[in-house]
Amino acid sequence: MKADLFRQPRRTAFTLVELLVVIAIIGVLVAILLPAVQSAREAARRLQCQNHLKQITLALHNYHGMHQSMPVSMTGADQYDGGAGSGFHSWLSRILPQIEQAALYEQIHFDRPLSDKIDYQFDSEYGEYTLSPSLADATVLAAIVPTFLCPSDPNAEIQDTLGIQTAPGSYAGNIGWPKSSTGPRNLIPLKKQNGVIGLYNPSSSDTWQQPQIRFADIRDGLSNTIAVGERVIAQVFETSDAFGGEYVSPSTPLSMQSFCGGGATGRPLDRWVRYCGSVSASEVRYSRSHGHAWMSGWTFMANHIMPVIPINGRNCHVYGGEDDGMNLVTPSSHHLGGIHVSMADGSVRFLTDSIDRELYWALASSRGSETVELP
Repeated sequence: MKADLFRQPRRTAFTLVELLVVIAIIGVLVAILLPAVQSAREAARRLQCQNHLKQITLALHNYHGMHQSMPVSMTGADQYDGGAGSGFHSWLSRILPQIEQAALYEQIHFDRPLSDKIDYQFDSEYGEYTLSPSLADATVLAAIVPTFLCPSDPNAEIQDTLGIQTAPGSYAGNIGWPKSSTGPRNLIPLKKQNGVIGLYNPSSSDTWQQPQIRFADIRDGLSNTIAVGERVIAQVFETSDAFGGEYVSPSTPLSMQSFCGGGATGRPLDRWVRYCGSVSASEVRYSRSHGHAWMSGWTFMANHIMPVIPINGRNCHVYGGEDDGMNLVTPSSHHLGGIHVSMADGSVRFLTDSIDRELYWALASSRGSETVELP
């Protein structure tokens, strides 16, 4: 019995050292597993992004089957004595019935301009584009269409940069090379759009714009021509000086900034890249609205891409191109290492940031007869 008095009591709890060891082990496991979980989530988001591109391109095929041409974006409004007709609706708004959004499509007033101002007289006036709650399509402008959004984009939410709530979009149609430009194997200045999505401004005629593009016009082959690509939704951080001037903060990602490309259009593609790359400061009003309204065909809503500047690089606007869509919007994404594009045949590909420059330009052109060898 006396021996029992000296017996040690049974321990029922962890010591502090043991607890710290367990916490350290859990921390190491979380550190190992978290990147894997994030990678798996991003892989799922990328797959969904690809599926959206596939759906949009199949919608283009269905639209072409019904209308015998690709959908068009209007970069201006009709003007006539006593009023205005249609204008500023994007190609995305026209394919809604083909992505099972017929009810939303029926709510859009395509016979009325999607702009507060309709009597544009000078190119520069198009830079002051605004939308107000009194517009017939004000409610529809805020309608989120999941198919038009890449889940990898953190800015895929309602925007308000134009004075009214608007629903953004992650995908932009390929409109080809800049007007009057030349390529490595195409030395004749481009006179007409060589992309897949057409543009049209009824009040400012420009022969470069092609309102009716057909599959038959894509002579390089549907599998060799980009139809739609990713473009990040802009979140421009602004700063100002003592005189009230607005500037883009350096904290804004380069892919969300637009730099001046001057007023010239007759440049080889490599000179466009050099010229745009030499500009030191971007401009707020040409950058802030990129991707902020899938419904609008306004040039600086950037629902169109010009695959010229290297992927995920800067954008380059052209003074004098405000009315006709002449805006070098660069394909970009939040995916690591590149972007997804859909070819005109409906296939979806991932183009890396390091893609050969001439191959990249060839994929943007619908009728350049360039040799294309995709990896």
